[in-house]
Amino acid sequence: MAEEKFEFGGQSFVYEKNETNWELTLKRSDVASQDLRELLLLDLHHPFFLEQSMVSDEDSVTFSYQVEAHGLTYEEIKERTISERIRLALNVFRLESALELPVTFLLHPVNLFITKDAQAKIAYRGIPGLMVPQSISSEDFLRQAKCFTVTLFSDLDFMDLYNGSLELETLPDFLNDLCQADDIEAAVAVLEKYYTEKAAKERADLVLVPSKRHRVFKLATIWLTASVVLLIVPLIYLIFVQNPFKEKMLQADTAFIKVDYSGVITELERIDPASLPNTQKYELAYSYIQGLEFSSEQKKVILNNVTLKSDELYLTYWIQVGRNRFEEALDIAKRINDSDLILYALTQEIKQVREDGNLSGKDRESKLNTLESEYKKYWDSRSELLTSESSSNASTTPNPQDKASESKPSSEKKPVPSSSSSN
Repeated sequence: MAEEKFEFGGQSFVYEKNETNWELTLKRSDVASQDLRELLLLDLHHPFFLEQSMVSDEDSVTFSYQVEAHGLTYEEIKERTISERIRLALNVFRLESALELPVTFLLHPVNLFITKDAQAKIAYRGIPGLMVPQSISSEDFLRQAKCFTVTLFSDLDFMDLYNGSLELETLPDFLNDLCQADDIEAAVAVLEKYYTEKAAKERADLVLVPSKRHRVFKLATIWLTASVVLLIVPLIYLIFVQNPFKEKMLQADTAFIKVDYSGVITELERIDPASLPNTQKYELAYSYIQGLEFSSEQKKVILNNVTLKSDELYLTYWIQVGRNRFEEALDIAKRINDSDLILYALTQEIKQVREDGNLSGKDRESKLNTLESEYKKYWDSRSELLTSESSSNASTTPNPQDKASESKPSSEKKPVPSSSSSN
């Protein structure tokens, strides 16, 4: 069961609703009578009211209302055309005849059942003087009916409108005209006028189709929209991403052929190395090396190992060095396991830290200690390896003194980055 509730006249009304039955339970204190036989008058049979049965105990009185099949929910009604909602409002105003009956009632949306042909039927009704509302006049009926009508065309709350905001809200013209009506007859005249106008306009502008066909149209529209989106996404990618990317690759190739290394760097500087094809990765690495502070001999040794067949990590190393991303370069060098590349990256990172004006003295000292310690570790390891190789060569050479003499300086020179893993 679904629960719906509201408060009117200081009393809570809580309904439990399903497709065949509504139940409303009131406290015995909500009924100002000890003799519940007086409530039998509420079991009236009238086309404006739902059929009702009643049970009671010492603490409560429960009313059960039998609802018709295929009724419309309030949410379904609010999705109908304007003319259909005005027609329902007119049907609610026609409940005026119920004022002649010896009962009171409420026009709150929760208390009205809407039949499949948009007729309104009242659920809860009370005994005048014994139950809320204590009475209902034509003026009060008019206000409730106006509030109900306004809720059909807005998200405003019925009770807020009833309690005073009806006169304060900004509403469409036809609802303003309705609110200005002084009596029920004038209000009905306003609604009938706008019903005629809106119905004629809808007949001219709208076409009614069977619900099955409408569902087919709706599904077709959804699928068509999805198809268009699926087509547009690759098109957008092609126009705004792929084509500019290809254009940059061509521009970089042209600059490289012209030996315009700065042009290559400019075209590719914002592109992640991982996204670059191998050819452009080679061109960019080669271009960056040209601008690094190496002697001609050192540069020649390095460039001899930079080819289209070089390992991608090796090329990426030089790209990161050229972009002053020495931490990334150091990580790549460790993955390649090349001590010369590691030492060069550490040297450059140490230089970068020393020149970083944004670091505090404490942070600079801490970073330098870490980097210099790491540099010493790799330098010592490299020196030991070179010494070991020199000793091995000395033991297999007829003139060990000469060989040792040739090998010794190499362990004392500052390492020049090479490419043990470049090919």
